Amino acid sequence: MADKQETNKNPANNLNCSLCAKFVKILRDDGTEKKCDDCGSNEQVVALCINCTQYLCEVCNSYHIRKEHDVVAVQSIEKTLYCPIHSQKELDHYCETCDKVICHYCVTKDHVGHTFDTVESTASKHRNELIKIIAPVDEMSTSLTKAKKDINLMKGKIENQAIKIKKLLDKCHEEQIARLNEHHQQLKKQLQDELSQKGEALTTQLEDIKSVQDQLANMKKQHGGLEKTTDRKVLSKKKEYIEKSMKEVSDKYKTLNTLPVETDSIEFVPVNNPNLLLGHLFTSAHPHTSEVVDLPHNIGYSTKVDFTIQTRNCKGEKCTKGGHHISVELKSVTGNVTIGEVKDNNDGSYVASFVAGEVGDAKLSVSINGLQFKESPYSLKTVLTRNYQGINMPDEVVNDNGSMSGPCHIAVGKDSMWVVADDSNKCVYIFNGQNKLLKKFGSNGSGSGQFSTPCGVAFDSDNDLYILDGGNNRVQKFNINGHYLLQFGNGGGYKLKSAEGITAHGYKVYVADDRNKRIAVFQTNGQFCTSFDSEHLSGPYDVAVNTNNQLLVVDINNHCVVTFTLDGHYVGKFGTQGSGRGQLSNPRALAIDINGFILVADSGNDRVSIFDKSGNYIDCFGSNGSNAGQFSNPKGIALSPNGSIYVSDTDNKRVQIFSNY
Repeated sequence: MADKQETNKNPANNLNCSLCAKFVKILRDDGTEKKCDDCGSNEQVVALCINCTQYLCEVCNSYHIRKEHDVVAVQSIEKTLYCPIHSQKELDHYCETCDKVICHYCVTKDHVGHTFDTVESTASKHRNELIKIIAPVDEMSTSLTKAKKDINLMKGKIENQAIKIKKLLDKCHEEQIARLNEHHQQLKKQLQDELSQKGEALTTQLEDIKSVQDQLANMKKQHGGLEKTTDRKVLSKKKEYIEKSMKEVSDKYKTLNTLPVETDSIEFVPVNNPNLLLGHLFTSAHPHTSEVVDLPHNIGYSTKVDFTIQTRNCKGEKCTKGGHHISVELKSVTGNVTIGEVKDNNDGSYVASFVAGEVGDAKLSVSINGLQFKESPYSLKTVLTRNYQGINMPDEVVNDNGSMSGPCHIAVGKDSMWVVADDSNKCVYIFNGQNKLLKKFGSNGSGSGQFSTPCGVAFDSDNDLYILDGGNNRVQKFNINGHYLLQFGNGGGYKLKSAEGITAHGYKVYVADDRNKRIAVFQTNGQFCTSFDSEHLSGPYDVAVNTNNQLLVVDINNHCVVTFTLDGHYVGKFGTQGSGRGQLSNPRALAIDINGFILVADSGNDRVSIFDKSGNYIDCFGSNGSNAGQFSNPKGIALSPNGSIYVSDTDNKRVQIFSNY
């Protein structure tokens, strides 16, 4: 519609729109005057309220003005408006160019060449446009009415559900109180049993001591009798008897435990976890029966060393609860002391760690609740870690008596157990730390536990195994015995496409999704999290997490290694195409050691290339061929905890294992 404009001196032209002003209807259809829409009186209508779309009498007009409504005066009921330029010429045209109502004289004089139409036609067009604009009103109103109904219905459902939950809460509370009382009685009984057990042990010990004391007292009596005896034969017999008795009591004394066999270490640890009820009563671990597990004798300089501590009670039984104070100290040959870190697994076992800062002999002291372990301190030797130079011949070659056909990706789990996927045989091999075959599982197919093209393999912290089934575009999860657990990546938020590499870190699984040119991230339960980054990747083929918690990706098409943060932000890359120092050709896999060194299976160059944690080239080993130490299309690489290097020599149908020194 047109903007407000002054068309003539006619009072009706006070209307905002000249088009509307021309068609103001003050009379009813039956010819009678229109009543006031606000109060309903028959007083003369003097104004139109734009906000309320009501015709108003004088009184109501004043009221709407006070309310600051847009009110238009219609003091005259003339129906025809005239041109202010051409007197008595009706305003019957509308100039679209000027957005103005004009008469037919204006059309031929002042508006030549402009676009115009009759007022009636223009008003009809505007009316139709308005009808189209407000057409969705009914639909929206109906939708909102339904929404209100649904919301109120949901409020009722929530209230009903709350009533049910309150009943369940009361029931659970009563049951919990009952269980709490029962647990209370169990703990009291357990406490009494502990007191009885300790009391019996100490009573037995006291009886043993008293027995020896009685014998010693008897010996003193025998000595007193000797002072009054002068008979040589009597003395001789008594001497023999006393010597025999003395030997017997001495032997008992030597084997007698004079320290209390029990301690007062009965503890009660309250807990806030309702699933654990009040808490747990347990007897503290004993330093002479607890043990250190998996502690290496040779440790790497500046390398973090992890080992396990298993606590046991005085009977040698494994403790099942944590809470003990464990301390670990490493003393170097020069006397420097390093305090280790200890993590409580809350199951009676602990994970301890330390970093040796000096090369040479060292002593490791382990104590529990202030008392040294029986074999503590332990003798260790700190050695320089390998520099990855001069690697030549493998220590062992594994091919399962020639049954391997296409070994590709490799992964190493706990206890140096390792697996290799064979994409030609559609199966997975599991070997122990001595490289002896434990199990082979899988067959061709798309069912659970079957494979089309098994390639990437990875262990998580629970030693569960993930197999990337590239041909079936999925990941299958197994336990270490090869028992199928679940699968993901073939739906449910993300679909893999010819994915190749995989790694597990924390509670996340990272997949190198080759054809999609992305990294897909899942939880270990198979739930999809996110994916990235098609901008910097052309052929992601394998993934690994470095010591800085960054994700390294081998890109087979770009012949490089790309670094991202774990949440997918690009950091940088290293490597260029070629066969020179630090160059790569169709790299297919990578592994990272505990010092951050990066080993890349440089497939196109039939070698393993080694870089430091910053991506600087260190060295390489291997060449094309089938002899020991040579490779033909190596597709997989992995490192054991002791630093041994496993390389899938794919076209030679074998795995070569190189020493950690």
